[in-house]
Amino acid sequence: MDNQLVINGYDFFDKAFNGLPDIVNPQGEHIGAVIGFFYLLFKEVGESKCQSVDIDWSTEGQDLPETFGGSFQSKTIRELLTAMGFEENGDSHYRLGTSGSDPLESKELITSPAQKVILAHGLDKIVDFAGAEPQQACAACEVISTSDFNETEKIFEDIKKAYGKNSQPVGFYPLFEKNSKDELLGIALCADEAKGFFVRCEGFITRDYIAGKLQDLANACRLTTFDIKKSFGLFTPNDIENSMGKTPDAGNGDKVIEEGGEDSKNAPFGKSQKGSCIDILIGAYLLNPLKNDYMPEDIADEYLGMKIKNYADTFGKASLKESDEALVAFFAGTIAQVSFLSAPLIEKKLVEEQMADLFYDIEMPLSYILYDMERVGIIAKRDQLKVYSDNLAQRIEVLEKEILAEAGTEFNINSPKQLGEVLFEKLGLPGGKKTKSGYSTAADVLDKLAPDHKIVRDVLEYRGLAKLKSTYADGLAEYIEGDGRIHTSFNQTITATGRISSTEPNLQNIPMRTEEGRSIRKVFVPKDGYVFADADYSQIELRILAHMSGDKGLIEAYHEGKDIHRITASKVFNTPFEEVTDIQRRNAKAVNFGIVYGMSTFGLSEDLSISRAEAKEYMEQYFATYPGVQQYQERAISQAKEKGYAETIYGRRRPMPELKSGAYMVRQFGERVAMNAPIQGTAADIMKIAMIKVWRRLKAEKLKSQLILQIHDELVIETAPDEIELVKTILEEEMMHAADLLVPLEVECHTGKDWYEAK
Repeated sequence: MDNQLVINGYDFFDKAFNGLPDIVNPQGEHIGAVIGFFYLLFKEVGESKCQSVDIDWSTEGQDLPETFGGSFQSKTIRELLTAMGFEENGDSHYRLGTSGSDPLESKELITSPAQKVILAHGLDKIVDFAGAEPQQACAACEVISTSDFNETEKIFEDIKKAYGKNSQPVGFYPLFEKNSKDELLGIALCADEAKGFFVRCEGFITRDYIAGKLQDLANACRLTTFDIKKSFGLFTPNDIENSMGKTPDAGNGDKVIEEGGEDSKNAPFGKSQKGSCIDILIGAYLLNPLKNDYMPEDIADEYLGMKIKNYADTFGKASLKESDEALVAFFAGTIAQVSFLSAPLIEKKLVEEQMADLFYDIEMPLSYILYDMERVGIIAKRDQLKVYSDNLAQRIEVLEKEILAEAGTEFNINSPKQLGEVLFEKLGLPGGKKTKSGYSTAADVLDKLAPDHKIVRDVLEYRGLAKLKSTYADGLAEYIEGDGRIHTSFNQTITATGRISSTEPNLQNIPMRTEEGRSIRKVFVPKDGYVFADADYSQIELRILAHMSGDKGLIEAYHEGKDIHRITASKVFNTPFEEVTDIQRRNAKAVNFGIVYGMSTFGLSEDLSISRAEAKEYMEQYFATYPGVQQYQERAISQAKEKGYAETIYGRRRPMPELKSGAYMVRQFGERVAMNAPIQGTAADIMKIAMIKVWRRLKAEKLKSQLILQIHDELVIETAPDEIELVKTILEEEMMHAADLLVPLEVECHTGKDWYEAK
């Protein structure tokens, strides 16, 4: 008796189309429903005892979805069924197997030919159809693990010959022991869609040997990996090596960048060429900066439709040396394969989105400079940190006694609930806002009370000093390494605006507002005989606002070279420049910087402790004085709504989904971001260009001095005593000419025996 399996093909298609996320193969074709259809088909056939299969593909009365290539996917499925040996008849039935045949025969017919078809269409790069669950699918690349010297030599040589004149980057991934930057276990290489290699560090194959082979490969081929900064201890990219002996040209030639014009997309160092390396992490981040936690599995899924296991799921808490050798090789090989396959797609999209110059000329060179800064580090004197911590502890103890005495009762100052009860119930201070968890004692609440109540001022100082002690005085000591230096990690794929951040520890947030906070800079010193040269931009975001708005009054104010806040106060309040009061200047400064961040009248009133009516009047006077600024804000919001993103002068994009939100507050936030992101992002781009130019100049002139820190708008160089004047000149020249705006960039440079004195 014929045991026939009858399948409604459209039902399978419908389940697959709506049940799987959209998946795009390396050729850019939507194939999610194709994958799901054959997964369901193979599963059904595998579980059945059928001797033949009949697939009814009649779609009469059914509408095929047009989104995500519905018709294309339906057509592809039918073509694949025919290629697998199914016979099609006129009534849209696809049949395989005959009555009386061995049940296994039909299964072999459907699996063996199917695998060939799947391989031919590259679908194995998405899912293993031979039985894996979709969520367990992984890269199909075969990874050959070796520690044989001759075999390793041949692997590197074969790749070099095959890709020496090829623009396709070779995928690689060095694998270091967990929590180690130096203990190299091996390196994965991938230059083929179906095969990769993992060369283990054993015997003659040492870290130095692999570094030499990788450098040799880098000299001959383009390379790609994930988070390339971690690899720079092994090799130096060609374009970085070549730039060390060349003094970069200043700015963008002699052209002034016109905001929104064609020249605004020009590369800062001339027309960009494809770099010798591509970091898929940086590329993916540029294309979607709102996602600040890209991992290899995210890129595999987003660009290749691959489902790969992450590090934690693969190894758990075990060290790599304790893990299965084949698993280690497969993990590294998979990341190398993801790099190899996704790099061309990411590069293509960067070109389409007009961010290729930004990627090749700014972000990729910067990654090496950040590595170099991390490598050098900055000296932190442990004994001075201890003294600083002890001094803070003494002052905190005094404040604690004073606060308890002022309160007239014992309570835990660190408990917001107890503090709120003391301030607003026992002492009866005004402005208490009671919530379910008690009174709010947030900084904005206490700041309003501080001028009139000593206990509140003491509480705020107590909190500030306690944070200084725990975060910096005690926290920084944990990061001082054996060489006496702190080697922070600089991150260029975290912030949506493109600003550099740092972690372990975060040196970007070293306090500056209070003297106690600034004093911690005294523990950071240069090596013996050297000094710090510290340079920072003056009001860079305000200057970019003047440039991007094109406001003649604001541009003229900057060209006058006087105090911009006093000039603004003079114009806004119709007061002679010499007669502007300190209060007027302070108010003008608040408006100047508030405008940059899209501050509302409510925000300005809170900042200056004035009525909303007064704040509204200040804003109106400001816009009447600088009408181009208001026009810029309106234009920035309009363009962001139209394009779906805000954009810097250099083409960096910040997607703006907030502008389409149904929530009014979210849309308002989006409008503020739309006004500020182009300014803050351009400031980040200019600082990055300055870093590249300064670093290259130091290398080109073969100086002993080294760039070691970047903090917001500030650069710090550990400077040799006989190079002080030259380093100051380099900082001023290269930072001032990092961009040619409609207003001059101003740089202030100082030197000192420690970071405090230099700042």
